[in-house]
Order: sequence, then C-alpha cells, then structure tokens
Amino acid sequence: MREGEGLRSRPPTAVGRVAGGSDPAQGAALGSAGLLGLPLVDDRRALAGLTLVVLGLPLDGPVGMAPAVRRASRRYADWVPALGGAVRAADYGDVETVRDDPAVAFMQAHERLADVVAAGGAPLVIGGDALVTVPVLQVLSGKLRGRLGVVAFTPFYDVAQDPLYAAGSRWARALELGIVAPTGLVLVGGRAAPPDTPARRTLDALGAAAFSLSDVIRDGMQAVAQEALELAAAGTEAVYLSVDLSVLAGVDDPVGLEVRELVAGVSTVSTALLAAADICGPAAAADGDGPTVAARVAAEIVAGVADRLT
Repeated sequence: MREGEGLRSRPPTAVGRVAGGSDPAQGAALGSAGLLGLPLVDDRRALAGLTLVVLGLPLDGPVGMAPAVRRASRRYADWVPALGGAVRAADYGDVETVRDDPAVAFMQAHERLADVVAAGGAPLVIGGDALVTVPVLQVLSGKLRGRLGVVAFTPFYDVAQDPLYAAGSRWARALELGIVAPTGLVLVGGRAAPPDTPARRTLDALGAAAFSLSDVIRDGMQAVAQEALELAAAGTEAVYLSVDLSVLAGVDDPVGLEVRELVAGVSTVSTALLAAADICGPAAAADGDGPTVAARVAAEIVAGVADRLT
C-alpha cells in the first residue's frame, strides 16, 4: 500500500449524522458548536449511550487549544464520513482547571472524565500540554478490568521519574498506575537523537517498543502503525491513542513526520477498540496550523471508531 492510502476519503455527509441522532431530551444540548459540528452538551445525562465524547482539557492555560481546534474543524464538517447510526458522539465542552497545581487540575479533570467513562463512552481529549494523558489514564485505571495498550505518536520518550507531573514523565506515571502493560507501550516517531539514548535504554529494559523516525522512513508509516497496533493490542483489553503534534517536522526540530504520515498512522490505529484518545502539542505545529492538523486527526479518530463498529 502506498503511503497515504490509509487516509479516508468518503462521500461527505451532514455533521448531524456523526452524532448518531442523539435524543435532545437526554440532557441539555447547546447546539452544534462542538468539534466537527458535534452537538455541544453540558449535562452528564446527555452522555448516556454515546460511543465517543470530546472533552477539552487545558492544563497549560485558561483556554488551551480546544477552542481553536473546534473552529478549525469546521472545514471538515462536510468531510466526516457517512457513519450512519454506528457512532453516537458529542462534545462535552472544556474542563476549567487551575494553572499552578497539576494535582488539583487532575482532580478537576477526573470528574468530567469519569462522567464520560461511567456513561460507557470513550473520551477524545483535546489538550495542549502532553501531560493530559495522565489524568485520563488515572480515570481509566479505576474502570477497566484488564490491561491497556498504548500507541503514542510522539518525538519524545517521556519516561523520566521527575518532575512528578510533567509531560516528560507521563509514561513513568502511566506505568505506575498498573493499567498500562509495559510491553504494550508503543511510541512512534521519536527522533532518536543522542540525548535520547538513556530514555531508549529504559524503554528497552521495560520491554516497551519505540519506532523512530528512521523506522518510518525505511518501512513506511502503514507498516509501522500496523505493527505498533498489534503490539499494543496483544493481551490488552483496549488501546489508548495519544497524538502529540510535536512529532511533526518543524516543531522544535526541522526533522519529523509529515502531516500525511501522521494522519495515515492515526487512520490505522484508530480502528482498534479505543478506551480513549488524546490530541496534544503546540498550536504552532505545522507552521502555525496546529489546530487544523489536530482537527484532521480528530476526524480520523471518529472515522476509525465508525470503521470498527460497522
């Protein structure tokens, strides 16, 4: 398969189809101002029966990236595939969090995330700082019965022990929860620079897998993403998907994945049974068009969930 063939291209449909015909009587609906035109709801009762629920989690500021991603996603409203009634989805708005205490911010996030998981939906979290992964996994650790596999598109290895709550230690915190199987932790897109050597050795010792940018160039994203998914899904209850836009070329480093490679990889992994997903990273990604890339990635995730259910 040629690079990019994993990108979905289907007949456009009205965005209302993505919601799966949600009943307005189920809680408060605020209109179709949500991500990809999904209904924006603010009542936990509206989450009942939903397959996928969008949630903004701005750990890095009072607003975060989610509002910009919602605006950018309008251009993909007509692109969203004809999902029929297989996927019912909505946007649960943004969590209001403090800026100076991650532990408190996590507790604020837990309540809204728990609403989603308790209703049986998978959270699709839009954040800025990659630390958003941790509170999502904390909530899942109290809900899932089995282990969770992880596929993360990221240029970083993030297995430092300190600081306690920082993007650079997110996988260390995840492994401490006991929900993530070390052999099911798969990182894709690392630049494998000399300073990364200690972290890569730590991952090797844990039995985790890391596919570098060189691996993607040599084997193609389709093959790498498929192998990553198989590793993450082996012996696990579900898969967690994390997409850090810093993995793209031009963000912190001129070397990185191209947007089409990232989208193709997400297209492959998002067909798994997803417990949750997050999209994070700087808004400056892709020459300042990070929100548009994030919106495109979100559309792929929604489409992938639909593919699995139809």
